[in-house]
Amino acid sequence: MLIDIESKYWKKGVNLIAGVDEVGRGCLAGPMVVAAVILNPDHINETIGKGVSFGNGVSFRNNDVSLQNFKYYNRIKDSKKLSPNIRTILSEFIKNNAISYSIEIIENTKIDEWGISKSTQIGFFNVINKLKKKPDHILTDSFKIAILPEYRQTNITRGDSLSISIAAASIVAKVYRDNLMVKLHNSNGKYALYGFDKHKGYGTRQHLAALLEHGPADIHRKSFKPVRSCLTTPRN
Repeated sequence: MLIDIESKYWKKGVNLIAGVDEVGRGCLAGPMVVAAVILNPDHINETIGKGVSFGNGVSFRNNDVSLQNFKYYNRIKDSKKLSPNIRTILSEFIKNNAISYSIEIIENTKIDEWGISKSTQIGFFNVINKLKKKPDHILTDSFKIAILPEYRQTNITRGDSLSISIAAASIVAKVYRDNLMVKLHNSNGKYALYGFDKHKGYGTRQHLAALLEHGPADIHRKSFKPVRSCLTTPRN
């Protein structure tokens, strides 16, 4: 379970730790989605405490709920390493058991207007402000939030693989954005031409071929080079 980083704070009484992560920053189409999650340390420690430790593991006897909760917490890791089905299950578990969570959407038009760096800064700042509980400390996956004091945040390289809070945020953001891109794909005949349900807006070979053939749709990021180049490319 990825709680080594969080445990150091919890032991100091710093309990409201917000993990923040984004999904879709490098996509050619659709929004960027940022999520923040404050996990419940009492629920995590209670879940672990109901087990019987042995070696590096924990066993559970006659407590199916605690066993299931432990399995869920233990599977929270970088969203990219999980299957879509497991991500969906974990996202619901995280949202149902977190102290607070929030989601911020930065539309493609705003990304074109502000640029990706400013858009990411705004997304991270806004998603933290949306939390119903003010976090004592913030953990991010490498990204430094410029507007917040340094003492309020820790920016961790490969954070979604090391911190359960950041990993939880990455899962919530990934599930939300993937579902949104599938809905967009199914909502409009032109969107279906690009295969958003498959690549979710990332620059795959299929997506780039569709861009060349059909040109950009209104949800494409016109400021991104592969899309911008298609605006002036003649098509048959």
